[in-house]
Amino acid sequence: MIRTVVLFSLIGACDFYPEGAGDTSGPVGSDCSTEILVPLGNLPGQPVPAEAHAETYGVSPSPTQVHLGLPSRDPSRSVSMLWRTDVDTLASVVEFGPADTWPEGATQVQGGSFRFGGGEVGGGPYRVHEVRLCDRLQPGTAYTYRVGGEGGWSAEHTYTAPGAPGSFDTFRVAIAGDSRGAYETWGQLVTAMEAAQPDLYLFSGDMVELGAFQDEWDAWFTASGDVFARKLLVPAHGNHEFLAQNYFAQLGLPGNEQWFAIEYGDLLILSLNDTVSNPEDIQTLQVRFLEEELAAATARWKAAVHHQPAYSTCTRHGSDLVVRDAWTPAFDAGAVDFVFAGHNHIYERSVPIRAGAEAPLGQGTQYIVTGGAGAPLYQESEVEWFGAVANPIVHYLIADFSPAGVDFVVRDLSGNVIDAWSVPR
Repeated sequence: MIRTVVLFSLIGACDFYPEGAGDTSGPVGSDCSTEILVPLGNLPGQPVPAEAHAETYGVSPSPTQVHLGLPSRDPSRSVSMLWRTDVDTLASVVEFGPADTWPEGATQVQGGSFRFGGGEVGGGPYRVHEVRLCDRLQPGTAYTYRVGGEGGWSAEHTYTAPGAPGSFDTFRVAIAGDSRGAYETWGQLVTAMEAAQPDLYLFSGDMVELGAFQDEWDAWFTASGDVFARKLLVPAHGNHEFLAQNYFAQLGLPGNEQWFAIEYGDLLILSLNDTVSNPEDIQTLQVRFLEEELAAATARWKAAVHHQPAYSTCTRHGSDLVVRDAWTPAFDAGAVDFVFAGHNHIYERSVPIRAGAEAPLGQGTQYIVTGGAGAPLYQESEVEWFGAVANPIVHYLIADFSPAGVDFVVRDLSGNVIDAWSVPR
């Protein structure tokens, strides 16, 4: 409880400076930059460049917690690799090449690293490395890679870049949220989701209990195994991440890293932040972001992911009416199909909603609460006109997108189906 009070005092006290703000490098028309700025999260100050790669190795140079990042809205052409070492190791190299010829023809790309943490809250310091492969990938191609340097390489991993946006329409997405301290359960869910062989993961926030404590992040990444060294994770910031530097330092997200768009096949994903340092950002900047993205969208399917739900029958936190008032008009105008949230530790599915009323299937937005990835479950819920299903249970979702529509299956840890439905197109 003391930890929580200390961390909440940081929110709203400082400006957020995004990693990669003001980037000018990269090909013309690309939203990816190889420049890496040290993200500050809720810490004061101005962003500074990360330390460039150097052949410097500390006592523990072997990379750990290797995982992929999203330096661009287009993961078919750009991706980043992130990892941890001891604080003295400055070697930040990715060696990669097409999987079918690896290691012949492999290319080395240098990146940077920085220290974070080290204050009274959260321990440290710690070092994270990142290399961005901006517009270095060919869509639909599998790449094998390793990270580190000659003083210590990681194991080899393979990332298969998806086809270019709009070029494919059949894929599988795994969705969960609110692991928040229950890392053994989270590990079991990751194993269960990966057994379904998803192409992409979404997470609705609250990965950890206390975002500034690196031991929690270490436990979360350890429980995830090597899955996110091979598969992309699109997260949303949760209130338990506390705008902490640890979140932004280790996830490598596009844009300002708090709200951003990802184009995956014929799916547009809009990740939003409802725990902001300036509450007006919900009603102003993010509404503008939604309106602009949705007005320009050509994707067949449109989904949003954020943490605190606009519609929830669970009475522990209930519906976030600020979010509902600010964002649902944009969801309506832009014909958003699905909104995934967490915060209430329960599984919920709404009826299709348009203009604040129930709509026919396929003609309204379905609001799905997936807050059952290990955090303590909330049993309290009430009957509401918008509620279709509510079940306080540890769970995950698998969504199969195809030209015919989307098929959802929700399972518990034992593999039992607790909900299933289809949305035709």
